[in-house]
Amino acid sequence: MKKSLFAFILAAVLIISTGLVAAADLVDPLIVDIEGYGGTIGQYGGSMTVSGGTAGPKTFNPHRAAETSSSDVLGHVFEGLVTLDRETGQPQPQLARSWEISDDETEIIFHLRRGVQWHDGTEFTADDVVFTFDVIYDANVGSNARSGLLIDGQPMKVEKIDRYTVKFTLPRPHAPIMYSIGANIVPYHILGDAFEAGRYQEMWGLATDPREVVGTGAWRIASYRVDQELILERNPNYYEFDSAGNRLPYLDQVVFRYYQNTDTSVLAFFSGEFDYIEIPSTHFPEFLDREVSSRWSIISAGPDSGTRFIVFNQNPNAVPEPKLSWFSDVKFRQALAHALDKETILDMAMNGQGYILDGPINMRNEFFLKKDLKTYPYDLEKAAALLDEAGYRLGADGRRRDTQGNIIEFDLLTGAGSTLSQIVGELFQEDLAALGITLNFNMIDFNVLVDKLTSNFEWDAILIGLTGTFDPNGGSNTWLSSGNLHMWNPLQEEPYTEWEARIDEIWYAAQRAMNPEVRRELYYEFQDIVAEQVPLLYTVTNERSLAVGDHLKNGLPDAISGSLASAWNFIWIER
Repeated sequence: MKKSLFAFILAAVLIISTGLVAAADLVDPLIVDIEGYGGTIGQYGGSMTVSGGTAGPKTFNPHRAAETSSSDVLGHVFEGLVTLDRETGQPQPQLARSWEISDDETEIIFHLRRGVQWHDGTEFTADDVVFTFDVIYDANVGSNARSGLLIDGQPMKVEKIDRYTVKFTLPRPHAPIMYSIGANIVPYHILGDAFEAGRYQEMWGLATDPREVVGTGAWRIASYRVDQELILERNPNYYEFDSAGNRLPYLDQVVFRYYQNTDTSVLAFFSGEFDYIEIPSTHFPEFLDREVSSRWSIISAGPDSGTRFIVFNQNPNAVPEPKLSWFSDVKFRQALAHALDKETILDMAMNGQGYILDGPINMRNEFFLKKDLKTYPYDLEKAAALLDEAGYRLGADGRRRDTQGNIIEFDLLTGAGSTLSQIVGELFQEDLAALGITLNFNMIDFNVLVDKLTSNFEWDAILIGLTGTFDPNGGSNTWLSSGNLHMWNPLQEEPYTEWEARIDEIWYAAQRAMNPEVRRELYYEFQDIVAEQVPLLYTVTNERSLAVGDHLKNGLPDAISGSLASAWNFIWIER
C-alpha cells in the first residue's frame, strides 16, 4: 500500500488552554500551521460581518444545493474527508486523518479522525461516510457531487471496515478521485430514516429551524432571516487547533448580510456595516480613491476562478419550435458569440480590471488551460454574415427571420442586483438589435432563476456564472451529457449530439489517464470542442480584489481561488 503524503503524524498533543479544555474524546486533532500561511496566532472573540450577495440560501441541505447562495454558507457548516490545500491546491486531510492507496490504485482506505463531533454532540463515524455516499449516488437526490463520483457511469463501493475506517473500491484507477471525493459528509443519525423513506429531498429546507442543521464544520447556523441576514456561530467542539494549542476558530460568529444590489452593498461597506468585501469591478476606482483615508486595505488576489456566460436552452422537452431549432444551430450560436462585445463589457463593468473569458477551464490552472483556442472577437459584420449563411435573413422591416419566416425574438434572464450582469445583458440586447434580433432582457430573483435553470427548464437564454474548480473533473456535472448542470440539455440518457458524445468519451478517458500530460492533451481537445460548438457564450471575469478591514488579522486570500473564506477559521480581530 502507498501511504498518503498527507498522513499526519499526530503525536500526543498537549492542548494548552487559557480557560479552554480539549474535548475528552478528541483523539486526532488537526494542527493548522497558520504561521506557514503567513499568519499569526490569534485572540478569541468578536464578530465578523460579510456581504452574502443579493440572495441567501435556497436550502440548508448540502446535497440539494445547486447555487452559490447556498453553498457559500453550507461550505462552512459541512466538511469532506479531504479538502484542498489553500496554497498548493493539493488534497489534504480533513475528516479523514490519513489514507492509503493500493498499488493498483483501485482501493483507497481512509482512516477517520477519531473524536470528531457533529454539532449536536454525536460522534462522527464511518456510518456517516457510507450513508453520505448512498445519498450522493441516489439519482433521485440530485446531488451535484454525483457526476464527479461516478467512474465510467458506475459508483464506487463504499464499505465500513470499523468505526473509524472506510474502504472505497473503484471500478478502475481514476486520476482525479482525490479532487472529487471530498464531498460534504452528512449525519446518518439525523437523515438516515428520511433517506430510507424516500424523503431525503424534503429535509433541511428553509422551513427547518437552522439550529437543527447539523454538520461537523467550524461553524453552525444560529439564525436566518430570509434574504436579509444569516448568522453562523462558532463550533466550540471543533477539532482544529493552532500550533499554540488554541482551539479554532477564533471568532465567535460570522454574519452574512444580503443586499438588493452591488451598489447598496458598497455603500454599506463604506458606512462600516461589514468587515471585508470583494470589490465589484464597477466600483474599483472609488475604492482606490478612498483607501488612503480609510481603515481598510485593498488586496489583489489574481483572476477569479469562476466563469460567466450566456447559455441557450436546447432541451427538446422544454423549448418549443422555432426557438429550439435556433438554439440548437451551431452557426446561430457562433454568430451571436461575435455579437458579444467583451472589451466594452470589461471597460464599462470592470474599469479594465478583469480578463476576457474564452473557455471553461479555471484561469488559475495554467497546466490545463489551453491558450490558443478558437475565439469569437466582437464583429457585427461577421455575425451578420454567419446568420445570413445559415438562413437567418434580414427583412426590409429591419427584423431578422429564419428559413420558415419566423421573426427571431427570445428572452434573456439573469439574477437581479448585479451591475455586471446588467451591463452584459443591455449591451448584448443593443448589439442583437443591430442584427435585427429582438432580445427581451430581464433581471429576476436569483433563486427563481436557479429554479428555472435546474427544475422547470422554462427559459430561453440565461446569463449566469459558475464557481471554478481547480481540477477540470470538478465540472463533471456540467460537461457530462448526463449531468444535472449540463444546462443547455441536462440529464440526457444518451448523448444528444456527436460532440457531446465525444466530450463524454474525453471525460472518461481523462479520468482513466494517470499521466498528467495525457490528461492535459485530452482536456485540450475538450476545450477545442467547446470553442467550436459554443454551448456557452463566455463573457469576462474579474481581477479578484478585496477590501479588508485593518482590524482583521490573518485575512489572507488563498492561492487557488483568491478567496478569503478559507481563512475564516483563523481570522481574528485586533482590539
